[in-house]
Amino acid sequence: MADGGLLRRDSVARRVDREMFVLLGGPAALLMQVAHPLVAAGVDQHSDFRSDPVGRLVRTLDTTLAVVFGDERAARAAIRRLERTHARVQGVSRQGRQYSAHDPALMLWVQTTLVLTSLRLYEMVLGPLPPAEREAYWSETGSVARLLGLPEDHIPPTLAELERYEGTMLARELAADETVRAVGRAVLRPLRWVPEVLYWPSDALTSALLPPRLRATFGLRYGTAERLFFEAVVVALRALRRALPEMLTVVPQARRYDRART
Repeated sequence: MADGGLLRRDSVARRVDREMFVLLGGPAALLMQVAHPLVAAGVDQHSDFRSDPVGRLVRTLDTTLAVVFGDERAARAAIRRLERTHARVQGVSRQGRQYSAHDPALMLWVQTTLVLTSLRLYEMVLGPLPPAEREAYWSETGSVARLLGLPEDHIPPTLAELERYEGTMLARELAADETVRAVGRAVLRPLRWVPEVLYWPSDALTSALLPPRLRATFGLRYGTAERLFFEAVVVALRALRRALPEMLTVVPQARRYDRART
């Protein structure tokens, strides 16, 4: 039987990240990341998201989920790919500030956005996890961050401290400069040929998952229509998850992991 990979078979991280609907939080997490001017500068200067948004998304998801659901060899290979990619991401922003994807401060911010957005959306749809399982989710994802090179002394020891860190970052470190807005626009409008009106559902969902102060940064509304739409989406996701087959509700990487364990 193939090995179980880097996480326990019954880990909370695998339970959360297997859900297809959690991927709907991706745009909100990305916007939170690029609200940091130095993250935005790195994406602006080094990413191919403008020329190949779909391909870039698929490659990113495949690598990220390989870390969670791959056997140890596949997971460590995915980590090495991420490290090689990050090694090239360094430079100087338009404001003259140096940045590097290996900067622990930026690494922690990116990890924070992914963890908290995924956890919050999961709980909105399936209900709150017990406190011990919420802590386990952060502990497990924090262990992956360590493997990616995030120093131990930069990792908040508890989920509550991670959320306090998020609040501090939102209040003090994020800024809406020209690059932040341009990159955010590309995240929200990856396919330029799609009519603007067709992006409204995605905008409403993303706005619901963003901290309120970031909605204005990226020009997103969250009025009555958007709130009612999001509430309807949550209700629909609960029903569809029970009614649809696993092929449509569980990410492919998790399905392959399950097959390898049986």
